[in-house]
Amino acid sequence: MRESINIKGLGDVKLTAPRSFVAINDLVSEYSANQKSRAKLARLSAAAVGLCWSKENDRGAPIYDLASGEIVAYGGDVLEWLLRQKCDLPSLYENALPLFLELWELIPKEQEVAEQAETFPEERRAGSVSTEDSAAVGA
Repeated sequence: MRESINIKGLGDVKLTAPRSFVAINDLVSEYSANQKSRAKLARLSAAAVGLCWSKENDRGAPIYDLASGEIVAYGGDVLEWLLRQKCDLPSLYENALPLFLELWELIPKEQEVAEQAETFPEERRAGSVSTEDSAAVGA
C-alpha cells in the first residue's frame, strides 16, 4: 500500500494499512453495494481515507467503531471532518478509488485461506486450544 496521498487543501497525508480485515471488508462490501448512490460513495471515499489515516499525521481523523459495522456513518463523520479541514472534494475522490483497490488487495483471497486451512491439525477442534477458553463458553 502506498505511504501517502496528496489531497488538495490537506497536503500530503500519510497512510498506513488498517489493522482490521473486518474494517476493510465493511468498506469493500458497502462500496460494491452502493455504486449508484453518489452520497454514499462520497462517504465511503472519506471512510477509505479515514481507515488508512496514519497517526504520523499532524491531525487525527475520526476512529472507526469496528463493533458497530456502520462504515457509511463513519464515512460521514470523516467527510464532515475532512471538509472542516478544508479538503477539496474532487481531490478526495481522485485519491479514494486507487485506495479502495489497494485495500481490496489486502483482503485474504479464497486460495490463500484454503492454503492456510490445509495446515490445520485434523484432530483438534476449530478455535482456541486453551481449556480455560473452552470452559468459559461451556464447551
